[in-house]
Amino acid sequence: MPAIPDEHVVRVLRPFVAATGPVLRGLRDADPFRLGRLARRRAVELHENEGRAPETAPTSRIGRAGRVARTGRARVLDRLATSKLPGTPRWQAMSPEERDQWWVSRVGRFTSAVAAVPGIGGALARRLPVSDILGLAAQGLVVCAIASEHGMDRRDDQVRLLASVLFGRDVDPHRHGDPHGVDVEREAGELAGGVDGQKEERGRLAGLAGAVWRMGKTLWGLQGELDRRPQGNRFWRALANLPVVGAPASYRGERSGLKRAARAAARWVAREQGRA
Repeated sequence: MPAIPDEHVVRVLRPFVAATGPVLRGLRDADPFRLGRLARRRAVELHENEGRAPETAPTSRIGRAGRVARTGRARVLDRLATSKLPGTPRWQAMSPEERDQWWVSRVGRFTSAVAAVPGIGGALARRLPVSDILGLAAQGLVVCAIASEHGMDRRDDQVRLLASVLFGRDVDPHRHGDPHGVDVEREAGELAGGVDGQKEERGRLAGLAGAVWRMGKTLWGLQGELDRRPQGNRFWRALANLPVVGAPASYRGERSGLKRAARAAARWVAREQGRA
């Protein structure tokens, strides 16, 4: 197969990078059990209650039972308020490296859940390897999330990063048109599918699932480069070919590959920022 020209690689990666913004915001803010909202609310309560006198101990049995219930609820919410959830004080205090690991966990769990949904890609999913497509999309999303957490937000910088980490290629996007061109914006909008506009949580999660699937299919257009992407260790890749254990082994392999992509992205970003 002839080598894919750099121009084509850049043309495929630019809309992907542009679409990661709303998709990553959706993944960060997705809160089906409202834990993040409870955590942020409790953090505000703790701040407002600083310096207040402690509650007087009740004397009646009903009062004591109510106090026990309130104390138990407060302890649960206190744990949430100090958890690693966006918008909480703990999140604000996390280092970029800690946030990198949060993204690996968040994106990996989400794409695994998407892969488990029957018919996510319709008839096309029956002809294409779903785990590979979603694994590739997950790696691309995590790489772009890490770039943003480390302050690297320019589109073409992220295109270079994706090309290097996913495909082992050194490309110069500046030689190939405008990163904010009309075609790029149009394709990015089609990939993201308006996920930012979803009001209900279930609608948002469904929209995110569809967006991740479309983004994976877009990267699948670079078929000649796919074997270069970060892979899981050989043990899990071998087990993935066996019946019964193939599905969980494939999942473990993709998780391993996702972590390798994250480490490679962090090293690349640190190296580039060191040169600046």
